[in-house]
Amino acid sequence: MWKPQISLILAFGMASALFLSSCKTEDDYRKERVQRAAEQFEKAKKREIPNDKVLSLQDCLKLAMEHNLEIKVQNMERDAAKNMMIAEILGMLPDLSITDSYTARSNQPGSRSKAIASDGETYGYSTSSDKNLNNMSVDLAFSLLDFGLAFFNSQQSHDRLLMKEKQIQRIRQNLILDVVRAYFKVAATQRAIDVTTNLLNECKHRYTLIEKLRKENKITPFRAFEEINRFLDMEKRLTNYTRNYEISCMELRSLLGVYPSVSIIVDDSVLDKMPAFDFPDIELLEQIAVLKRPELYEIDIQRHINILECRKTILMMLPNVNLYVDFINNNNSFLYNQTWWELAVRAAYNALKTPQHIARYMAYSDQADIEELRSFAQAITVMSQVRIAKADIVSTRERFEINRKENRNYSEHLKKAQAIKVVQGSLSQLELDHLRLTTAETEIERLMSLGAYHIAHYRLMNAIGMEKLDAQTQKELKNELDQAMVRASAELEKARVEYARKQAAAEDARIARILFDDGVKYYNQQKPEAALEYFKRAAQKGNASAMFCIGKLYWAGKGVPQDRKTAAKYFQDAADHGNVEAMVATAWLYYKGDVVGRNLSQAGKYYRMAAENGDDRSYYWLGSIRYEAGDYKEAMEFFKKAARVGDLPSMVRVGCLYRDGKGDERNFARAMEWFKRAADKGDADAMNNISMMYAIGEGVTKDPKIAEEWFKKFEAASVKR
Repeated sequence: MWKPQISLILAFGMASALFLSSCKTEDDYRKERVQRAAEQFEKAKKREIPNDKVLSLQDCLKLAMEHNLEIKVQNMERDAAKNMMIAEILGMLPDLSITDSYTARSNQPGSRSKAIASDGETYGYSTSSDKNLNNMSVDLAFSLLDFGLAFFNSQQSHDRLLMKEKQIQRIRQNLILDVVRAYFKVAATQRAIDVTTNLLNECKHRYTLIEKLRKENKITPFRAFEEINRFLDMEKRLTNYTRNYEISCMELRSLLGVYPSVSIIVDDSVLDKMPAFDFPDIELLEQIAVLKRPELYEIDIQRHINILECRKTILMMLPNVNLYVDFINNNNSFLYNQTWWELAVRAAYNALKTPQHIARYMAYSDQADIEELRSFAQAITVMSQVRIAKADIVSTRERFEINRKENRNYSEHLKKAQAIKVVQGSLSQLELDHLRLTTAETEIERLMSLGAYHIAHYRLMNAIGMEKLDAQTQKELKNELDQAMVRASAELEKARVEYARKQAAAEDARIARILFDDGVKYYNQQKPEAALEYFKRAAQKGNASAMFCIGKLYWAGKGVPQDRKTAAKYFQDAADHGNVEAMVATAWLYYKGDVVGRNLSQAGKYYRMAAENGDDRSYYWLGSIRYEAGDYKEAMEFFKKAARVGDLPSMVRVGCLYRDGKGDERNFARAMEWFKRAADKGDADAMNNISMMYAIGEGVTKDPKIAEEWFKKFEAASVKR
């Protein structure tokens, strides 16, 4: 028999073995690093380029994209982000658990009891013929909270995948610029070495010539010293190009991902002619940059991730509802039910976590606003970079033109000097050598500035976030930007018109308020004619209170002939413009039907408007209208709303509805409760109703004495009314 103690010891032993096997010491890491260092060194040496291979710019860019380890790492992270997104999507699936247990037994009893008498056993044991029992359970659990969180997590994972794509795109753009920069440095210095190698060899022989002229007293010692220093300075400047070439080659090798000692030869024919770059105006370049720079996309994506975090936080504030479905099957024949289903719904809410969730929501909401501001700040920076890059192109072009003119001037002068057939003496040869060296130096400076001009072009491309900007691409981008500008202009114009409308409305309201206040002042001075003039001017600018006051003047005939139909018109205009008193007055006029035709629908409309704007008394009249229409249930609801804020007639009406069994089942106890509530506040009708209920024994024990007492209270309250 398998003992639990033995299984526990084995389980502990296996866990300990796994734990100890996963531990590493410092010496283990050192040995591993030594092995990795050797492997990485050998792997790096295999990255070579044929010695006779002349690399074009496109060759260099291709090698850089293939060998750049940062891009490879980013691509691997992108693949990991894609797998994470798939995992989050699969996280929306419910939990499904399937268990199946099998039990075998012999059905032999372990013990039994014997009777004292010899006639047999006291009790017999029960047995089952089932020796093999199988119990299967299928559980399906679905959590709304987990589903919602997994849904938002999948969206965030998708956003992070897009963000990683934009990061890779920007790394590629920066790598292109770095490769171009190193490539043209190598090309320019490579051409410079070709130009200066022979000249430097010839300069070394000039020192012997100078020393010979000094000894022959053809030049003074001071002149010899000066000539030697001139050649040394020139030689020093020219040899610097060799050092710059080695540094540039080292930088290019690093970017291409090849072994540091690999020989680099680039195609320097790109320096043979002046490139023609065609760029649109600076504003279009700025717009393209704001549209295309990957960093701006990253910020927008990060903002959306923060918004999704806000939504996740809101979701976590809701109760966690779980749905469970269980299917169980057992072949035990003793069971009453061998197969059954269970369905359960559980909800849990952690109220103490609510303040934390609120704070978290506010934090992520603020972060989303920060990203919005960061996006704008980054856009400003991008536009500045575009302007700087465009200015750099202009500057390098001007520098190239100056160097080109200088080199052409020296070259023409050198040709003229070499064209002289008769060169008299070694001294003239020295001057000619100086001229040749200076001309070579200006040629090298021209090549350097031309390379810088090429680099400036790619720097601008990097600033606007694109790898090419040909005429077709410019046209497509311009069309896209123009369409966006049209949409933006339409939205801005719409916003401007709305803002102007609101400003005009606010100004009209301010002036109307001043006119209304002046009207009230004249009214208080018993000058209704003057008050009416100011009220009308205020009403023309939409002042609802002024409209209502005009209606009251016409109703009372103050300052104008009495005209209650005109008054009713002004009341309705004032009500439509938001005056609550006018809403009540208009509703009353439609309810009574004396001045205007009786219209309960219109009366209900304006009473409802008044109630929604804070006039609780209007609920009583809404209840009365519904009562007349025979809708006692809705009438009860309106009466209760008014009664709850202290309206005594509404309390009486609620009591009557309960007493008469209208709007709800007949309930004398509740009717008495509402009548007494109104009676305690002095309502005579409620007292009379209580008296009647005691007099006839309606819902209470008939008691003439109590009925008489309440009737006397009714008479006393009626006198005060």
